[in-house]
Amino acid sequence: MKAVTSNFNFINKKAIKSIFFGVLSGIIITVLLAILSSFIIMLIGKLFEGATDYIPFILLASGSLAGGYISARIRKSQGIITGTATGLLMFIIIFAAGLSTFTGEFSLYILIKAIVMIIFSIIGAVIGVNKKEKQRYKK
Repeated sequence: MKAVTSNFNFINKKAIKSIFFGVLSGIIITVLLAILSSFIIMLIGKLFEGATDYIPFILLASGSLAGGYISARIRKSQGIITGTATGLLMFIIIFAAGLSTFTGEFSLYILIKAIVMIIFSIIGAVIGVNKKEKQRYKK
């Protein structure tokens, strides 16, 4: 007898590998951007009043976009699912790392951070899946 298989197999080795590398690269890019922005802020000296509220969102959105893009380029399919998994896992890792310095209460800020990371990761993954491969010509 032939076993019944489903086309909805989301978890396989390629999916896990792509999400792992996407999350790893997204976090590395976020950290590098944070270091770069810290250096720029140090050189500038002063920031306008609300800048410190928006800089983390810009850094997390950029890292999530890159992480989703990289994971989707590796997987080459299912951009929305890959992007959601990448963004959610990135958020969980960054949230867990932030719990070590957590002194306040949970707020809407954390939920907005999660939504921003997941949305930008999905956008990056959709762009990554839809990007055309370069055609290589033999001479």
